[in-house]
Amino acid sequence: MADDRSDAAAYLGWFFLGAALGAAGALLMTPKTGREARDLLTEKSGELARKAQQFATEAQGRAGDWFDKSRELFEEQTERLMSAFEAGKQAMRSAEKDAS
Repeated sequence: MADDRSDAAAYLGWFFLGAALGAAGALLMTPKTGREARDLLTEKSGELARKAQQFATEAQGRAGDWFDKSRELFEEQTERLMSAFEAGKQAMRSAEKDAS
């Protein structure tokens, strides 16, 4: 489970890095003065960083919620399985007593 999270985070990180590099390349290739291009690049990179941080925070919260829900489901299924196992043992003991 932890490996899946780290893989997803790594892919997401590479995605944002690619997006940032693409945006920077596009801004630098436009016909602007050097100062205008740097100012625009600084502004856009700050926006991208804020959005990435917000997205990462939201994704982490959702992943935590999913993890908690899956843990609850696992515990419920384990309880059901243990109950069924105990009921089967009791039925087998009852059948053995009836047979003797």
